[in-house]
Amino acid sequence: MDEFQVPIDINKFRKTNNPWNELMLNDPWSVGYVSQLIELKTFNNKEEWEKFYYEMGAYRQKKIAELDNRSQNILNNEELIRTNKSEIYKLPKHIININKLNGRTKNELKKKGTILFNAVKNNIQDIKEEECYHAVIYRVIGETWNGIVLREKNTISTLQKKFPKLHFVKQSGEFDFNYAVDFELYKEHQLICAVQIKPKSYTYNTPYLTKAKRANVEKNKKYTAAFNVPVFNVISSAKGFLYNEEILTTLKNLLK
Repeated sequence: MDEFQVPIDINKFRKTNNPWNELMLNDPWSVGYVSQLIELKTFNNKEEWEKFYYEMGAYRQKKIAELDNRSQNILNNEELIRTNKSEIYKLPKHIININKLNGRTKNELKKKGTILFNAVKNNIQDIKEEECYHAVIYRVIGETWNGIVLREKNTISTLQKKFPKLHFVKQSGEFDFNYAVDFELYKEHQLICAVQIKPKSYTYNTPYLTKAKRANVEKNKKYTAAFNVPVFNVISSAKGFLYNEEILTTLKNLLK
């Protein structure tokens, strides 16, 4: 299967990382639990996944149109998750889930591109609004495909070959968001650990990644406190090649 490629100059793209996260445009409130959406069905190629995401965006718009004006305004507020999060959680869960369990349309992603552009235009030389829009599409749709359909599945295939007696259980998007856990590993019926699967770039020490890794460590601590097992990072390529092969020794020790 083909990968999505970064659609703009890579240096410009990297410089949008911090604003993208600081604006919380990556939050499930803003784009849905994409890791959960992509597991809803099997896609033959990346184009099918992109089409499905937009279709789920159209379904979201239909559900919003059935609500009262106040709820509609809250659900369509692009910046509320950052500016007034408490307003969101006054809503019933089934209303909140309209945002979290659905995709977005092309026009809605274009609005996020505009928000991103306005945040970076004075700091990134020659960046254009259209480039920000394509960066948004890549982050929401492309990185989800590359990370989950390609990297995660190929990596789990690699680990399964090394440990045929282990059972790898994929967790939901909401679970991942709360605990930074992609899979739980079971020996027979006993939970022995959890893993999060990351690209090689996760090992870099940029300001954004340092902040993200710190947040993930806290989420992993919360998981360990709740389930009494450790969480490990598996650093791998989209083809399932393991960069941190020491994880194999770690898992072998847990199976003793």
